[in-house]
Amino acid sequence: MERPIIYIKPEQRVYLSHPQIYISDLCAVCCADKKTEKKVSHIPIHRFKQEEDGRIFMSALYLVDCITKVIPGAEVQNMGEQDVAIYYKNPQKEQEKMWIQKGKILFIVITCFLGMGVSIMGYNNDVDMAKVFSQLYETFTGTKSAGPTFMELFYSLGLTIGVFLFFNHVPGRKPGNELTPVQVQMRIYEQDVNRAFFIGASRKGKEYEAGNVPEPETEDHLPLENEKRSITDAVGVSEKKKKESGEKKGDRE
Repeated sequence: MERPIIYIKPEQRVYLSHPQIYISDLCAVCCADKKTEKKVSHIPIHRFKQEEDGRIFMSALYLVDCITKVIPGAEVQNMGEQDVAIYYKNPQKEQEKMWIQKGKILFIVITCFLGMGVSIMGYNNDVDMAKVFSQLYETFTGTKSAGPTFMELFYSLGLTIGVFLFFNHVPGRKPGNELTPVQVQMRIYEQDVNRAFFIGASRKGKEYEAGNVPEPETEDHLPLENEKRSITDAVGVSEKKKKESGEKKGDRE
């Protein structure tokens, strides 16, 4: 029988709204045998608790291990990321927190608007733009200005249009298909955050690797009773040792 070759292309970050994770949720799958491809796509990987939000980190080697267990002898080639960050959000909780998200967005918009306005006014005050406009008006018209002129109007319009063109975004539409500078920086920041999470999870042994399935963090803090028992056992052992050392001293005397 010919050995099947399976190609997978994992994403670096995946957001899910359903608790059960399958291979197809994390990566694209390609195989010459479409039945094998469909079988691989429906391999279950992990299941979150449905009522709680969760986050796990998974190595591509773990995906390869899961595939080879279901399809022994298969050759799996990774064409994508080496690690995957998986986030699960409960849809019901998302609907409950929607007004909080809108409030945060409104707060950020107001803060950015006021901050940008103060910055522009501070710059204009530092370079004395009022005097510059007055001199330009006198140069072009030959008369001194008695107040605000069309120069200030053109400057305001030009500044607004320049901001829209620089960020490549106009309210209600996008002039071009290119990413804005802010979007580029956000993608770079997202990749850096993911790498930091992967390194931290790997060092702590919390990343899903081939042959390594980390235990849930909640289970590590469950046994209060076990901690009490261990303390009681330690006290009992120390008392037993003291008793034995006392008996030895009595025999010597």
